Formats: sequence, C-alpha cells, structure tokens
Amino acid sequence: MQGTLTASPSSLSVTPRADRRVVIIALLLGAVAAVLTFAYLRSLGSRGDLVSGALPVVVAGRDVEAGQKLTDAMIEVKMLPEAAIASTAFTTKEQVVGQALRYPIARGEQVTGSRLIEPAKVPSLSFQIPQGLRGFTIPVNVMKSPAALAAPGDFVDVLVALDVEVLGLRPPDAPQRNSSRGGNFEYHAALTLIQNVQVLSVQQKYAEGTGTYEPSTRAAPPKESNVTYVTLAVKPEDAQLLALAVDKASLLTISLRAFGDAQTPEIQPVPEWQLLIPSTEPLQQRAGAAPART
Repeated sequence: MQGTLTASPSSLSVTPRADRRVVIIALLLGAVAAVLTFAYLRSLGSRGDLVSGALPVVVAGRDVEAGQKLTDAMIEVKMLPEAAIASTAFTTKEQVVGQALRYPIARGEQVTGSRLIEPAKVPSLSFQIPQGLRGFTIPVNVMKSPAALAAPGDFVDVLVALDVEVLGLRPPDAPQRNSSRGGNFEYHAALTLIQNVQVLSVQQKYAEGTGTYEPSTRAAPPKESNVTYVTLAVKPEDAQLLALAVDKASLLTISLRAFGDAQTPEIQPVPEWQLLIPSTEPLQQRAGAAPART
C-alpha cells in the first residue's frame, strides 16, 4: 500500500514568506546601488576633469571695468569643455593676478590675453594712469622748483601765488598800497593748492613698462636739466583747479616730497606781508599785521 504524502500547514507558509524577504532585500540593495551611482556621477561632475574632456579656465567672478588690476577676489577658476575654451584663455589665477584690463569684462567671461594690458609692449602713458585719475601737465621753472630733480613716480605738492582778495585775505589797514614806482600794488599769498600727487612724467620721460603707477613706481630722473613741464596724476576736480591756477596764478610751482611721506596736513595760506615782519615776532602775531610800505 502506497503511502500518501501530506503537507502540513506550516510547510506551505515557508516558501511565500521567504520569497518576500528576498524581494525586499533585492529592492534595498538596488536602492543603495542607485544612491551610490548618483553620488559617484555627481562627484565626477564637480571634478569636471573626468567629464568629457573639461579643462580649467580663469573667468571673471564679477563685472570688472577697464583699467582695473585683477585681484584674486575678482576671478575664479572653472571647469569648461575643451571645445568652449578660448585659445588665449588662462588656466591659473597666478597668470593674471596683478595685470590690468584693457577692456571691461563681465561676470563669467573667460580672461584672455587680448583683454589684458601687456605693460612692456605699451608705449603710451595713458595705459599707466591710475584708475579714476587724470594726467594733467603744468609748466615749471627749474629755478623756482625741484622739477629737474624729480623722477617719474615721485610725489609732490602744488603751490600757487594768488591775489589775497581771491583767497579772502586782507591786511588790517588797507586792501591796496602804492608802490614806489607809482600805481596800485596788490598783495599776493602763497597757497598749497594740492598735496601728495604723483608725477607721471617729467618732460616726456615716464616709467615705461611698469604697468599702472603705484606708490612704489619710480623711474630715473630725466638727463636734461632744462625741465619745463611735468605731468601729474590728479583727481578730475583737482585738474579743474590746476587749469585755473595755470591761467590765473602769478606763480605755479611744485615742492618735492620725501619718499613714503603721504601726510596731508592742513596748511594755511601765507600772505606776502608776513615776509616784512621781523622773524623774532611769534608767527601768530604776524598773520594779522600789515607792514608799512613806502
């Protein structure tokens, strides 16, 4: 008599439960694999050098105007596809930091050789005037100024002599005196018009090839002793003052500053009647007194 195999209820429930467990484990492993794959691909994208031939290139981190010197904060390095990189683009910050822009550049644009000024190849002073300043030429006399001893890059003060009435000064007894030669004589006063401005050129000599002028920029003084004009780097509003001074002042000259001296103290005008008061008198007593002229 053949026996009959009968499955118990417990043996029937084992197989479906085990299958569900396998499916769940497979799904978990698949999810983990997907997450790891996504993370890997994302890391490749951030590195850039492993994705479709991308290479480093220097781009502007913000809009920069022409004439400004590039600083580390103005630029950044990005990974771009090789086909999108300009042929003269730079690949490291060190190649461009400190160089001045010939043309403005917008944020995200590549920094290329054509956008930069090459100081050694620029024969024009206009490329070397500091940003925001103007080059203004004034006449000088070597007998009344240290112009022949000044070097391009030095700093000077500009002094003028003007009618005291222009400056609102007046001697206590009378605004005018009669000169010994007859006619009217008007008092003048010396005034320090502008302080601490840099000499861009002496005659036509300037610090060629040094890039934009900075406090440390220096060139040798000109060999010729008969210096008749110098060009200064001044603010636009100071250029207007100098234009008036050149036209109206009876004297315009410069005084040479010591290297590194950038102080700009308040200096009061000196009216010419102070010259005729004995030097033994205190300076504060001289200012209000007027000498007797004959």
